[in-house]
Amino acid sequence: MVQIFKNEKMRQEVLSSYDEVLQMWGTEIEVRNVETRFGTTHCLIAGRADNPPLLLFHGVGDNSALMWALNMKELSRRFYCIAVDTLGGPGKSVPNEWFVKGSFSQLEWLDDVADHFGLRTTNVAGVSNGAYLAYQYTVARPERVRKAVCLEGGMVVSPIQSMFRTIMLMFPEMLIPTDRNLRKIIPKLCSPASRVFDEHPLLASHLVLLMKGHNQKAMFPHQPRKYISEQGMALKDKLYFLVGDHHAVVGKAFIELLKRDGYRYKMISKAGHAINQEQPESVHKEMFGFLLGDNLEKRESSDSPAAEGRREYL
Repeated sequence: MVQIFKNEKMRQEVLSSYDEVLQMWGTEIEVRNVETRFGTTHCLIAGRADNPPLLLFHGVGDNSALMWALNMKELSRRFYCIAVDTLGGPGKSVPNEWFVKGSFSQLEWLDDVADHFGLRTTNVAGVSNGAYLAYQYTVARPERVRKAVCLEGGMVVSPIQSMFRTIMLMFPEMLIPTDRNLRKIIPKLCSPASRVFDEHPLLASHLVLLMKGHNQKAMFPHQPRKYISEQGMALKDKLYFLVGDHHAVVGKAFIELLKRDGYRYKMISKAGHAINQEQPESVHKEMFGFLLGDNLEKRESSDSPAAEGRREYL
């Protein structure tokens, strides 16, 4: 089976740090290990079970603990949040022998997760590669997705170009991956105006551990699907894109695609690829507005706000 971490020492260090980062969430957490066709998927759950459900997906080089550390307290006030550790990523999910190129199916894996929680329909959201997962699940399973928010990503037009752009951002520091060099990569991903990783040093330390310890080949079974405009454009009402005004990773071409094909999107000021961590308040506001829509005030004032919202999804 695929090895997620470079060695056992790194695995233990990352998972110990993972638990430390979870203490930043500031809300009650339920841990659920979901058995799927492709291995055990670690899920972190927060929020009332009768709130509208929201599946959350993180990026390639991180995990749920890190990705949602500055968001979960607020998101879980409105949603039944299920943050999924991606199979192959540096989190707590454990792939099995079927997690290999040619056998693994992202869609079947996500179906298994949604089925476990009894979600016939759900909202989805993700950042970077998590945005890609949210987008792909929406276009492939539109009957199961009510609405989707894609942050700093979504469609993949050219997988090779996307990978090359990310590699170049990490060059030359990744050639000599010391703690000092890896810390130099972090500001490249963020807006020059951002100080989030200075203000939250535990997040920076955990991210450095992930860059050092993750076996990136473990993500190879996730084969990206190229964007087919007709598929996405047919579901434009379900999709909302949030991008930072510092286009470090997604690039200007992604913005042009959103404009060309008429997608709803918003550019968040003073944000880069770590958009939800750099500008959490702005991101929460946009997510609540799009996912809850005109019913937001009604839910806030109702005697039973969550139950009414939850019934829409069952």
